[in-house]
Amino acid sequence: MSRHEGTQAGLDYIFHPRSTAVVGIIPDAQKRFKLGNQFIRVLQDFGYKGPLYAVGSGEGEVSGLKVFQNIGDIPGVVDYVITAIPNREVPQLVEECGKKGVRVMNLFVSGFGEIEGDVGLELQQEILHTARTYGIRIIGPNCMGIYCPESRLAFGLDFSRTAGKIGYLSQSGGQCILGIKEANRRGIYFSKVVSYGNAADINECDLLEYFTQDAETDIITADIEGTNQGPRLLRVLGKAAAEKPVIVFKCAATEGGSQAAVSHTSSIAGSGLIWETLLRQAGAIRVYSVKEMFDVVTVLQRCPEIKGLNTLVLGHGGGSCVQASDDCCRVGLKMPILPVELRQALMKVYKTNAGNIFKNPLDINPYLGIDKAREAFNAVAGWNGVDLILLHTTPEQDPFAPRDFQYQIHTDTLIEWAKLSPKPVVLVMNTNTAPRDDRLPEKSFNRVLEAGFAVFPSVKRAATAVFRVYKYYQWKSNLSKRR
Repeated sequence: MSRHEGTQAGLDYIFHPRSTAVVGIIPDAQKRFKLGNQFIRVLQDFGYKGPLYAVGSGEGEVSGLKVFQNIGDIPGVVDYVITAIPNREVPQLVEECGKKGVRVMNLFVSGFGEIEGDVGLELQQEILHTARTYGIRIIGPNCMGIYCPESRLAFGLDFSRTAGKIGYLSQSGGQCILGIKEANRRGIYFSKVVSYGNAADINECDLLEYFTQDAETDIITADIEGTNQGPRLLRVLGKAAAEKPVIVFKCAATEGGSQAAVSHTSSIAGSGLIWETLLRQAGAIRVYSVKEMFDVVTVLQRCPEIKGLNTLVLGHGGGSCVQASDDCCRVGLKMPILPVELRQALMKVYKTNAGNIFKNPLDINPYLGIDKAREAFNAVAGWNGVDLILLHTTPEQDPFAPRDFQYQIHTDTLIEWAKLSPKPVVLVMNTNTAPRDDRLPEKSFNRVLEAGFAVFPSVKRAATAVFRVYKYYQWKSNLSKRR
């Protein structure tokens, strides 16, 4: 057993420090936008609950806090230290933190194992040896650290204070920030997030094991560039996926990306085929971007279990419906033809199929009134030949109706259909035109989101997420049968 294995149960304390110090401060009067100063302001803005200390050079204050010259000068307990100092100063700081009784250090600073040559790696090994001597856990180096809404820890402005059920571990700090903002924009919220960089100490395996056991986490998301513990990663991923959905964005999937990953976080990226095999064997859901990651989360959180791929596609516009069909079928969804009796039921509602498509996809005109749209949907929604209903709409394809009227009618109809659906349903708001100051696409998207449904910006992304979730449910079912 490695030094890390078996320790994950004790990691909960890193998300709930009793107090936090930021090292690398310069008083406001000297340099207002020092990175260390920004960490202080982010934590204050986010409402960090515990005592917050500033450590740096020069006498004075930053954001109303006294600047201490040394970590040892702080009168109280310090659990968590964020560093924003040059790499050459970190070894001495780790020694001082050990004497102070610090439990966790977030090494935001870079210039360690990820740089070429032996100097950075030797520096990383030095600080790791000292940290282990004192029992300090290291996050990083070369990372953003921890975001935990419950304890009001954050490393970026405008993160949501709402706590959710998604755990997120990310080797890349930038991708982590983008992921948080993408998720928050789509009504997805986190239990805990860790940007862990070089993974000199706490690594992806430790974090996966922790999130597997964490009662506050229902779904695990991971952005991994590489690993130094391949066999262990396979084991922990398999155990995690057997308990909870695990979604992995394996960055550095190409030769060029693998070379970049070594320079970025000193990871062993490995070949794309090896990773494909590892993730498939473990039962993880593989995605190819942060946006795709949270597409999958959207389906998992907002849809009942999807038990088959037969899909009824319903929207408006002949061309849009044809494209929607292509997008669904290309990713693996199936589109059975509507039975004759159901097509006849639709004919009774609309009297003619002129301007409509009554097969699958269904082209239903929302401008003929919400009552007719409701009646048409009820006529086909109970069909046992499908497992899933995909609703899509493309406002602004009418050349005569005012823009705001189109968005109102299309959005109202989409929500009404979704409310009536007896099957799992996903919704798509296609917005193919340039944005304007009225923000109508964003407002309409948010209306559907606030109604509680799984909503996507394109049919392709919706269908891809549905297919991946279905394959996970299949894997989980087969796993249960083997046990």
